[in-house]
Amino acid sequence: MRYVKGIDISNNNASIDFDKVAEDNIECVYMKATEGKTFQDSRLEEFYDLCKSHGINVGAYHFLVSTSSPQAQAENFYKKIKDCAWDMIPMLDIESEFDELCDYIIRFINAFKELSPLQLGIYSYTGFLSNIEEIKSKIKEYPFWEANYNNDPWNLPSNFFTNRIGHQYTENGDISGVSGKCDVNLFTQGVLLKNNMYLGTWINENDKWWYKHTDGTFTKDAWEFINGKWYLFDSEGWMIHDWKKYGDSWYYFGDYNNGAMKTGWYCDEKSSKWYYFNGEGIMQTGRIKIDDKWYHFDNNGAMGTPGI
Repeated sequence: MRYVKGIDISNNNASIDFDKVAEDNIECVYMKATEGKTFQDSRLEEFYDLCKSHGINVGAYHFLVSTSSPQAQAENFYKKIKDCAWDMIPMLDIESEFDELCDYIIRFINAFKELSPLQLGIYSYTGFLSNIEEIKSKIKEYPFWEANYNNDPWNLPSNFFTNRIGHQYTENGDISGVSGKCDVNLFTQGVLLKNNMYLGTWINENDKWWYKHTDGTFTKDAWEFINGKWYLFDSEGWMIHDWKKYGDSWYYFGDYNNGAMKTGWYCDEKSSKWYYFNGEGIMQTGRIKIDDKWYHFDNNGAMGTPGI
């Protein structure tokens, strides 16, 4: 799976030289659009135009607060972003604790759905998730961008979200062209709107599957996010299944009728051996802590005795 490096900015940032930002391999920029029901970031249009002129993917986020209704906040967000050609899914920034927070989140999501056809994502940080766990069944499949400042991209603990698409791994990054320290992120391709808006039909030919988009195209030699799951297609466009080494990592894609990338625990029926795949689908080896318990996996990924 290919990752893309990105930053997030707002009116709080000083001068930004986007020539240098682009030269520093930054492919994605999230920018603050709104907060509450009235605040609109005065520099969004400036940042948007500069990113577009430099070929940098752009996305916007709304900061959720308790001082106005979630419906009014969703309207403020939509009005600010509706006339732009965004590349990345819009994000709801959830990091302020207040009474009825979970109710606010659901009401914001529902209001935004009525206003916009765009897939909404959720941003929050690892230590805050316990505050929204009571609605996990309703939001767990939403694209999730996680803040965890461990300075170790994609080394993240498991949580209830099933579609993690970004890791904000530092708030003290040094990016060429950005004055002062900067939030730095690593995203999967799931952050792109095109991977959340493709509709199509699965086609079976001679017990092999490919996925035809509504415009007649199909994915070749690449990953695609379809109906909440990741799939990998070969150079001819056929869905890959079974075990597959991609880059330096091993993945498991099920059988020929269900090639979705596997995450979590998996027991191989032939060998009766257990394997574990992290949130990005990578087979784990060595000594790994999972849900507060240590496990050992051999070099082939098979689990040994728990606690060893």
